[in-house]
Order: sequence, then C-alpha cells, then structure tokens
Amino acid sequence: MVSSPPIRPVGHTPGLPGPDLADPAGFTSHVHLDVLEVVDGVALPVARPVATEVPFTVRANGVELATLMCSPSDLQPLCCGFLMTSGVISGPGEVLSLECDTRRWEAIARVLHDPDPTLTERRLHTSGCGRGIVFTSVLEASAHLPLESDLRLGAGRITSLAQWLLRASPLHRATRGVHTAAICAGGAPPAQPYDDVGRHNAVDKAIGAAAMAGADLTHAILLCSGRASAEVIHKARYCGIPIVISSGSPTHQAVLRAQNAGLTLVGNARGARFVIYAHPERIDLAG
Repeated sequence: MVSSPPIRPVGHTPGLPGPDLADPAGFTSHVHLDVLEVVDGVALPVARPVATEVPFTVRANGVELATLMCSPSDLQPLCCGFLMTSGVISGPGEVLSLECDTRRWEAIARVLHDPDPTLTERRLHTSGCGRGIVFTSVLEASAHLPLESDLRLGAGRITSLAQWLLRASPLHRATRGVHTAAICAGGAPPAQPYDDVGRHNAVDKAIGAAAMAGADLTHAILLCSGRASAEVIHKARYCGIPIVISSGSPTHQAVLRAQNAGLTLVGNARGARFVIYAHPERIDLAG
C-alpha cells in the first residue's frame, strides 16, 4: 500500500501568480517571468508563463536509481510509474512506503524487494526531453516478450481520443513547454492528463497513476503528445499496454520496437487522420 507523502499541493491552473523562484517548496507547474516579446521588430516587455523544471532524485531501499529533470507535479505517480517501467517493482502493491520531499526534491521509497545492484550499471540516456533514462537490462528483457492482447479499437475512437489529447492540457496551451500523457483503461475516457517537461516523465506519471488506481494496463491505451520515441514504446510494452497513440511521428527505432514487441503504434493522430505504424490488426477501420 502506498502511503500519502507530505507533498505540498502543486497548482495546475495557468494565470495564477507565479511562486518565489528562491523558494523551491513554493514551485507550481509554471512561473511567470518578465521577458521581451518581439513583434515586427518591436520589443515589448510582457509577463509569460514558463513551465518549471526541477531535479528529482528517486531512491528505493537506499539505492539511488536516477535523478529526473521533471515538472514539480504529480510526483507520487511519477515515482511509482518510474519504478514500474524501470523493473524495480511489478506494481504499486510492492511499494511499502513512499515519501516525496519537495525541499530536497527526492523520493524515498521502501519496496518489497531490493533493487538488483546491477540494474543501474548500464543506463541508456534516451532521446526523450528531460534526459530520459532506460536501464538496458530491462530494455533487453522486454524485447524478448512479444505482447499478446485481444484489445481492439475503432478508428472513430482513435479520432475522439486524439482530439481529447490536443485540448486536454491547459498548462500546454499556456506555456507550450510541456508534454501530456494519459491512460484510457477499460474503454473508459481518460481520467485526467498528466503534464511534464519530459515526455518520458509524463508517460510514467500516467502509468503510475493508473496502476495506483487499480487499472488493468493490459487492456489500456497510452496517449502521448509529441514524438513517439523508443523509450515510450519500451515503457508501454514493459507494463503490458498494447496500444500507443501519439500526436507526433515516431522514430524508426520506436516503429521497430513496436513491431517486435507486438504493440500497436498509431502516430500523427490529430483528428480524423492518423497513421498506423505497427500491428494494425487491433484497429477496426470501420468502427
């Protein structure tokens, strides 16, 4: 059972006064900064909302796993999702306690099993914004387990989910500086969007929150904004998510991993048009 950590509430509503930059505990998801906006060669002083970013260190049973550059919101789901997609735990039931310290920007987790001491020896720094990390031992393990799922999705549903994703995040509309991810589980609409300056962090937040809520990820859809990178496919596959829908284009490594992993990858989804890059058998074009 995950205990409630002492996390100071983090704001999500653009337009509110920004926090004191000298006081990290006062950080919200964005700050307002005085900048110069140039229009037709004329510089105008304006206040612009800018997405905040902090270094967040994750420790499990005393082992420092990684420091993530992330948005200072939804830290508990981020930690849970990161522990899952990194192979430290199989689900939130293996988290005995979890404390997120927003003064030191660190998560202290007690988990059922000590992390494999060799887990962090080989880290792959990925193309994900915010310096994504994938442990190569976990990456190799997931590559040998082709995914099987009877989940099917109609083309109309893809269109509606893509449209939802495009308008889901007020923070993205205000700052244009974050990525958004969400989980659609059991045919239900996504519970909420999760934002982060790092695409991989947004995915971990969405996965962690869904898992903590008891969702069956093997019958879930992962929605994510921006480019579909190989690490996003890895995270989805490692948690058993059979369908990924992205508003952007995938990399060729993402397509290859999706094909090899048995995962359906839909990209460039921005309305009624989308591209199926891998395993189209799960998509009903007449649905």
